[in-house]
Amino acid sequence: MPVSKLIPTVQSNFVFERYCPDSLNNLIWTNFVAHTNGRGAFLWSERQHSPDWPAHPPLAVWNTNGLMWGMKGLTALSPCWENEGAPGQVPITALTRRHGYTRGHSMGPDGFRTWLAGKKVWFVTTNNEIVQIKVQREVVRTSQSGFDYTILLFERDLPPTIQPLRVCSWTNLESRYVFGLGVPAPMFFTEQTGHINPMIPGDYVPYMKGGDSGSPNLLPMPGEVVFTGGRTTSGPSPGMQKDMDELCRLGGLNPKRYQMQWVDLSGYPQYGR
Repeated sequence: MPVSKLIPTVQSNFVFERYCPDSLNNLIWTNFVAHTNGRGAFLWSERQHSPDWPAHPPLAVWNTNGLMWGMKGLTALSPCWENEGAPGQVPITALTRRHGYTRGHSMGPDGFRTWLAGKKVWFVTTNNEIVQIKVQREVVRTSQSGFDYTILLFERDLPPTIQPLRVCSWTNLESRYVFGLGVPAPMFFTEQTGHINPMIPGDYVPYMKGGDSGSPNLLPMPGEVVFTGGRTTSGPSPGMQKDMDELCRLGGLNPKRYQMQWVDLSGYPQYGR
């Protein structure tokens, strides 16, 4: 059972045995063990720019033996986009059919603008078909506003073959999902070279390198990955949805059609920290 930070750990030795049956940790850990045994930490079996990229789409093929293969929300992860710089950096993650997420720092001044209008973003269906879409406008949030993210508004809806990620706030998650104290607590952290670090003991590619900022941090729920934030960048919030709504209005869209879908964790017990 999770241990409160109020208990002086220097007076106790803790050994992990199991999780409480009704806890979020138990759900995620038992599902992880049951469904990821023997799978690899590679997101892509192939990912590279075409010879005349970005005039033509990249080559990207999912790894069907990867940790995330078959999970809802997988196709929300873009293999690359026209403004990425080095391959895999500043990645785009679809949070609605019209909105993509990436880092805010190093993306220019805070505010709404159209500097990235016309830039191409690519997604991949589970059948390895490339979906190309363009940016219409964006909003950047930096330390000036107390957040760190960029939200892109796409020129059209993503097709049904691309599934935006559902989301949960870190504040809601951390009171129900226990990290530390030597207990296993899987999270799927993707990084720029196309690997997944599941945040359990093992030999994995580092996920905090220069250029990994904004890479999605994903909670591996049964059959689904859920967006909790980006690497060193801000997670979903009412303020982020407000920015999405304003992008919609600026683009002549009804914001009610493009709301982030929140995962309800209220059925799992909360623990004091």
